[in-house]
Amino acid sequence: MTLLFFVYKPQETRNSSEDLIVGTNSEFVPFSFIENGEIVGFDIDVAKEVCLRLKKNCVLKDMPFDALIPDLSFGNVDFIAAGMSWTEERAKRVSFTEPYLSHDPLVIFSLSNQDNTTLDSLAGKTVVVNEGYTADLFLTERGDLDLIRLSAPADAFLAVMHGRADAFVTAESTVNSFLENQDSTMYRYHVIEGVDENCAIVVSKNKPILLENIQSALYAMENDGTMDRLKHKWKLQ
Repeated sequence: MTLLFFVYKPQETRNSSEDLIVGTNSEFVPFSFIENGEIVGFDIDVAKEVCLRLKKNCVLKDMPFDALIPDLSFGNVDFIAAGMSWTEERAKRVSFTEPYLSHDPLVIFSLSNQDNTTLDSLAGKTVVVNEGYTADLFLTERGDLDLIRLSAPADAFLAVMHGRADAFVTAESTVNSFLENQDSTMYRYHVIEGVDENCAIVVSKNKPILLENIQSALYAMENDGTMDRLKHKWKLQ
């Protein structure tokens, strides 16, 4: 038997020094997703506004979530805007801005006929998480759950809908976006107290000046109301 190994090799997309290449993963509604053939979302709007204020062109580069930090480390993207939360392990490899979205709690999403209201109630059950996100990192530490790791929220919702999993643990904003187009009586979700998602822009440790400039742009967006307008647009407040 011949074994074939494929290595993800990002394609360089920089056209000029006026470009900032922004790494994202377009499977995370409402932060970054594809609509009518275009990548849109809260994080995308934030990234475009940051680039505008830095007088740079925003070039989006879509890739798997687990490829984002390696691609940043290789210098193939300038920063990441993909709903990424600070963790101690990630902070050893890359730099984070201060969060521009906080207090997005993790929730347990399931069918309405399921009694999955607490973490203890999930013991011994099959639980879906999105690989690499806060819920994955948080639940992996517990060690008493049968975890299924999927790349996209859409796949996780389908797993619950079709009975392949008992529950999906994710951010409340992700569930609310899903329920906008669903019969909400078919589902239920419960907040996990004390565990939140937060969003920050991620920059290489080799680019401290870029990090400082992006943080300054984010501060200005907070002060002039732009950030609040974007949160309102994407129903995140």
